[in-house]
Amino acid sequence: MNILQGILWLVTSMGVGTVIRVEHLKKYFPITHGFIRKKIIWLKAVDDVSFEIKDGETFGLVGESGSGKSTTGRTILRLYEPTGGKVYFNDIEVTALSKQELKELRPKMQIIYQDPYSSLNPRLTIFDIIAEPLREYGHENVEDTVLELLEAVGLSEEHAKKYPDEISGGQCQRVAIARALALNPEFLVLDEPTSALDVSVQAQVLNLLGRLQKERNLTYLFISHDLGVVRYLADRVGVMYLGKLVEIGTIEQVFDNPAHPYTRMLLSSIPVPDPKARAIRKEKVIGEIPSPLHPPSGCRFHTRCPYAREICRKEEPAMIELEKGHFVRCHFVGELQ
Repeated sequence: MNILQGILWLVTSMGVGTVIRVEHLKKYFPITHGFIRKKIIWLKAVDDVSFEIKDGETFGLVGESGSGKSTTGRTILRLYEPTGGKVYFNDIEVTALSKQELKELRPKMQIIYQDPYSSLNPRLTIFDIIAEPLREYGHENVEDTVLELLEAVGLSEEHAKKYPDEISGGQCQRVAIARALALNPEFLVLDEPTSALDVSVQAQVLNLLGRLQKERNLTYLFISHDLGVVRYLADRVGVMYLGKLVEIGTIEQVFDNPAHPYTRMLLSSIPVPDPKARAIRKEKVIGEIPSPLHPPSGCRFHTRCPYAREICRKEEPAMIELEKGHFVRCHFVGELQ
């Protein structure tokens, strides 16, 4: 047993309450500009993001396209190398691991992508797709394990001989889930895993993810732009805007008592089937999300916020705790309640 494996065993045996801890995470992408005298402009996709995910819970991450949700998830797993900040998995600093140490930790942290077709190798059978990580890590009884995984996600032995283009999108996503579970992970990043599926199939996959979480004590980071889906699956939620977290809280705190104008804008866009039902107070928002290449100064939402004042244009607001576990990034949050 090496040092990393020893730490993993010790931490697991102690039953640590926090599985993922993200501290001031940053991910900047260099963009070159010009032909002769090239100038580098930094795209700040994730800019000083901090949050925790507890053992066995689902933490939802929501926001418009371009807000930095997917980049956050991939940087946590070090599929993207972070520009700054730290990520801890069960008190192991993921951002400080060598390549070999990271490979040893990989089985504990997996990802399920948005598009089930593009995430599966079309040249491999379903059996080989699921077996690949097992073989990579020298797992025994590969055939039995693959068949058990297929059964766990609602597929049969007959699917093992087929190729991805011979099965439906929903079945492909089940294969992706089976592959992610092959090495018995503790933490999964779900990067909009149902957005490419039909509505009826979405419900089936969400129910499957919920069942597997209970059976295997999994911890999820659930990334989505569909607030209804997040409310159904998540325990807590973080709202992102232009690389920043602007609100964090339990599902009840954020959905029933949204405190940030951007959160209210997102929630007011959810269709309400019953016209007599009490709706979230609608916010009038101007314009579209700015480019992350040139984010606004001060509060990044001030260019679209109906409550913006001079201080919002000059100073970035700090995260304020309204109540236990409910944090909001706004200068005037107390006045908006």
